[in-house]
Amino acid sequence: MELKWKNIPNGWALCYNKECVKHERCLHWHAGQLNPQEETIVRCVMPYALKNDICPHYASTEMVTYARGFSKIYDQVLKTDYTPLRKEMTTMLSGKRYYYEYMRGKRRLSPEQQEKIRDLFAKYGYADSVHFDSFEQDYYFNEI
Repeated sequence: MELKWKNIPNGWALCYNKECVKHERCLHWHAGQLNPQEETIVRCVMPYALKNDICPHYASTEMVTYARGFSKIYDQVLKTDYTPLRKEMTTMLSGKRYYYEYMRGKRRLSPEQQEKIRDLFAKYGYADSVHFDSFEQDYYFNEI
């Protein structure tokens, strides 16, 4: 999947530091190369962030797997476990509104969120019953 300007989140820090040894594999640098000339004010990773060839803001261009939807995730869950498990899931996903958006696949689940969900189900004894509706590959725009 080719990185395009329209897919870069608003406020994502851009980088223009070619001196960084990892610039060819960094999303901040690649985003900076796509910056249209009309965008004259942007958020940047400052060159002095690089110390001893290490940048604390490095973001790999490696693709990650996102999950969408979990419509059948409770199919194997016992009735006695359903309510507490669902409450923990809702809290983990930042409340009811977001819970339903994630459940329906309107929002995608990051690899970290998928792992937390698997851990939560394992805590209740359902380690093998976590199935998501679909998966997609994309760049991982972490936050700085």
